[in-house]
Amino acid sequence: MDLIQAAKNLGFSDAAIMNTKDLVFKPEYRKFCEENQCGNYNLNPACPPESGTVEEMMAQALKYEKTLVLQTIQTPEMEYKKAKHSHNQLTEQLAEQMKAAGMTDLLIMSAGPYKHHSCMSAYCVDAQEMADAVGMICWGHDGKIRYFSQILFHENSCME
Repeated sequence: MDLIQAAKNLGFSDAAIMNTKDLVFKPEYRKFCEENQCGNYNLNPACPPESGTVEEMMAQALKYEKTLVLQTIQTPEMEYKKAKHSHNQLTEQLAEQMKAAGMTDLLIMSAGPYKHHSCMSAYCVDAQEMADAVGMICWGHDGKIRYFSQILFHENSCME
């Protein structure tokens, strides 16, 4: 399965595969969850504290060798909650396609908590470092908003 092409066919603006070990985790980012900036702290099971400690979540992510980095780019006119929800729906659809292709052991890091999936912030993943590693723009000066999610998988999964 060509994961990059499948992602773009679904409507992602960009997609790339990187080694999960190259993700940069910044435990100090957990403070953003604890400050309840998104309003889900201690309310949503996919969010801290119920989702696990930084160390537990990092260990869970590092069990996977590869991560498929997914990006959508929106204009400011689109309401951000709608745009983020749309991004997460695409991520879930792609994960279902991957499962249908035999890649059954997946971990989704969503753009904001989505269903039972924890967001990249809860995992303390540095989105800028991730975007730089795969040649994507995280923060641009073009007025556009970029959303990221990831699907982590095992290298020897059915990829062809």
